[in-house]
Amino acid sequence: MSVDRSYSPYEVIRAYHDRGMMKWGAFATGELTEAQNTFEKEKKEDKVIQTLPHHLVLHLLNQSFSNQLQIKVKYQSKNKLNEVYGFVSEFINNQVRVKSTDKIYLISIEQIINIS
Repeated sequence: MSVDRSYSPYEVIRAYHDRGMMKWGAFATGELTEAQNTFEKEKKEDKVIQTLPHHLVLHLLNQSFSNQLQIKVKYQSKNKLNEVYGFVSEFINNQVRVKSTDKIYLISIEQIINIS
């Protein structure tokens, strides 16, 4: 579609060619990127991990130990959320020893937030 600009006495205006939607590309891309970044930030902030009750944590640890099932343990250590995949190998006082493929972790049972 072309616009008739023959009314203008100026050659520049008569010869102007509108790029159409191309001129909005950078604006639209920037707006989309900003919206996605905001969405991801809100998603991370909204992510609240439900803490399991103490008796359920003990039950799941015991089941993993008895049946030698691999588990994923999420625990809080020094204001940081950590995850360990492994097998429960031993209970020591108020701690559990989780053996992963590369390392053995000694985790306090009170620090455990979730088990799956």
